[in-house]
Amino acid sequence: AVVSTQSTGALKVAVRCNLSGADELFVRRFNLLFSQRQYSEAAKVAASAPKGILRTPQTIQRFQQCPSQAGQASPLLQYFSILLETSQLNKAESLELARPVLQQGRNQLLEKWLVEGKLECSEELGDLIKAHDTTLALSVYLRANIPNKVCHIVCN
Repeated sequence: AVVSTQSTGALKVAVRCNLSGADELFVRRFNLLFSQRQYSEAAKVAASAPKGILRTPQTIQRFQQCPSQAGQASPLLQYFSILLETSQLNKAESLELARPVLQQGRNQLLEKWLVEGKLECSEELGDLIKAHDTTLALSVYLRANIPNKVCHIVCN
C-alpha cells in the first residue's frame, strides 16, 4: 500500500509539473491498474500520461478485449468517457469511438462531440460517417480540410 501511495503521489507531481522522464511510472501504474481490473482508474492514468504515450491503438485494443462487468459500462466506454471529459480524442480514438456510435444510430452524439472539438477530424472519419450521414461527413471533411471530398458531397 505504501508503494502504491508513493507511486500515485509521484504521478500527481509528474502531471502537475509536466516532468519528462516519468513515462515509465505511468506505464507501470497503468499496467498495474489494468491487471487489477480497475479499468476506470487505468483510463485516468492513460488520459493524464505525458505526450499521449498511453493513448495508442494498443491501449484501445486492450480495453476492447476486456470483459464487461454486469451493471457497469464496458471498459472501452469508460476509457472514452474519461478521455472525452478531459481532452480531444486523437485520430485512432475518434475512429474507434465512432464505429459503435454509428452502429447504434446515435449520430447526434458524434455531432455534439464535433461541435465541442472532441474528435480529431480526418478523411477516414469522414468516410466512416458518410455511409450513415452525409451532412455530418461533410462537416468532418471541412474540418479536416479534405476539399476533394467536400466537393464530391456538395456536387452530388
